[in-house]
Amino acid sequence: MPMGSKVRLALVQFSPQPLQRKDNLRLASALVGGKKADIFVFPRLFSTASGAEEAARMAEGEEGPTPSFLRELAKKKKAYVVGSYLARRSSSQKKPYVRSLAIDPEGSTIGAYDAIHLCSIKGEPAHLSAGKKLPFFDLLTFRSGVIDSYDLRFPELAREFALSNGFILIVLGAFRRSERPAWDSLLAARAAENQMFAIGCNFGAEEKDSSKNPYGGGSAVFAPDGRKLHQAGSGEQVLILDIDPFEVEWNRMSLQYITDAKAAPSRARKRVHESPLDKG
Repeated sequence: MPMGSKVRLALVQFSPQPLQRKDNLRLASALVGGKKADIFVFPRLFSTASGAEEAARMAEGEEGPTPSFLRELAKKKKAYVVGSYLARRSSSQKKPYVRSLAIDPEGSTIGAYDAIHLCSIKGEPAHLSAGKKLPFFDLLTFRSGVIDSYDLRFPELAREFALSNGFILIVLGAFRRSERPAWDSLLAARAAENQMFAIGCNFGAEEKDSSKNPYGGGSAVFAPDGRKLHQAGSGEQVLILDIDPFEVEWNRMSLQYITDAKAAPSRARKRVHESPLDKG
């Protein structure tokens, strides 16, 4: 396999306390500490661990504590930072979004994604607004995208991203211990079927009393051929490893699944239902 430019990832897996934003941001900062990486990634709604019913109360503006933390961390570390928060809409009557941000080393937002898929079992449609499109952005010149935890269960978004020459897909997770088999399988599938890196950062479980925390950790990175490169345990840790994004290009040249998918007639790629990406 040809060698390319290595990119160092830091997946910040920890156990935030529900609704304790100040404490959670302090913990996130302490965990990152003096660690160095090109890209830092946090789990879904890492600063609040909010349920849908608390969304309106915990929502923030663009200058709120969580977006400000992400920007300041990016500038301090001179690195890219990816995390999500509950974003308040302009009108107080509107439901907030689960918004994922990608911040560059200068502290500027280069990508903002509002979660498209909302979980009806958890009552999210009643409390949250759904996004419409998945934006792409460059991390160290490599086309990247970020999706929300529940999005991982819907392969259309990842395939649309891959067909648009996506290299790195980042998943901000909130998968429970009982869902760990699905977490591993879905990350591997998104990587292998789309010939790209699938990076998942999940909540960790508290080692002292795991009964109070339903999450199972297992933050992981899967290569374009579906291999698991590295995976965290269940507890709090910062998983640091290097990847070679050029492995995507090499894999797609050797096994041309995505090339063949692009070449297929549009009628062969027509989905059974309309994708949210096709609206507006």
